[in-house]
Amino acid sequence: MGRKKKRKISKKLKNALITIAITILIYLLSKTGVLTAIDKAIAETGLADIVDTTDTSVVSTKPTVKTNTEIVEKVAQNIQIDSNKLNILFFDVGQADCILVLNKGKSVLIDAGNSGDGEFIVNGIKALGIEKIDYVVGTHVHEDHIGGMSYIVDSFDVGEFYLPYNETTTTTYYKKLLTSLTEKEESIIEINVGDKFSVEGANFEVMAVDHSEPENANNTSIVLELAYGNQKYLFMGDAETEVEEGRKWNDVDVLKVGHHGSNTSTSQEFLNQVAPEISIISVGEGNSYGLPKDKILTRLEKIGTTIYRTDNDGTIQLISDGTSNEIVKIDVNFDSSQN
Repeated sequence: MGRKKKRKISKKLKNALITIAITILIYLLSKTGVLTAIDKAIAETGLADIVDTTDTSVVSTKPTVKTNTEIVEKVAQNIQIDSNKLNILFFDVGQADCILVLNKGKSVLIDAGNSGDGEFIVNGIKALGIEKIDYVVGTHVHEDHIGGMSYIVDSFDVGEFYLPYNETTTTTYYKKLLTSLTEKEESIIEINVGDKFSVEGANFEVMAVDHSEPENANNTSIVLELAYGNQKYLFMGDAETEVEEGRKWNDVDVLKVGHHGSNTSTSQEFLNQVAPEISIISVGEGNSYGLPKDKILTRLEKIGTTIYRTDNDGTIQLISDGTSNEIVKIDVNFDSSQN
């Protein structure tokens, strides 16, 4: 007998048969109620809300903030806000920046840490009883300053939102922020040097910003000076020496040191002008950059300023009556790499 030849099913026919089989299966499952049960189970697990953050082309799902009981309890127990005074909280967010200014029930947030920090920051701010942030400032588009900002926009009623102009950044955290702003019908307001805003007698002025999208995004930083009573506070973002040399600076009482104490900022000439009594550095413990740099610490020590660091002192609370400043060190950490 001759050998029988096996007839191969064509690829097109095979695909058609598979499609028919799947269609019949789905029909039968829907009739028996199995699909409904599966959908319900998936919804209950929260798997339907998972976003592939490796795709930066479209980001449409809001970040989900879960209540962190440990953070909420620590904040409630350790941070006491004096409603009759100015309070400035320099959150310990590791190698990043996040500053909350509170005055008589009004609030200003400057930066929001890295992407993973957003959830912890939201929990901390809500633990203070805050539901609205009157002014939100993203100093510039680097992740260690606005990485967690989408969580802020999604979780709070935001009054006004400031950020340097940018059309070229394509990072996931930035796209998430833009999506959050769009869904809340919130616009990015272009703020310029000399512009002012205030919260109940705490008066802010923009001292530097660059909307031209220079190659070095640090130098786009929104730099703010805050005047309260006879006290002045300067928040430098990551502004570098080029920005410091670009204008004359007022004598201030408190300086948030630029760029985490990097050699690129805090020049001697700049320090001679601002001459702060207190200098605060937001920096991560054991960070890979070796910040703050010894050269910067030596400069600060030589002008006689008292230095506080979030890596050594934790979250730093400044309380002012407009004539003097009290510093409280708080053992509360909002750094996602430490929680």
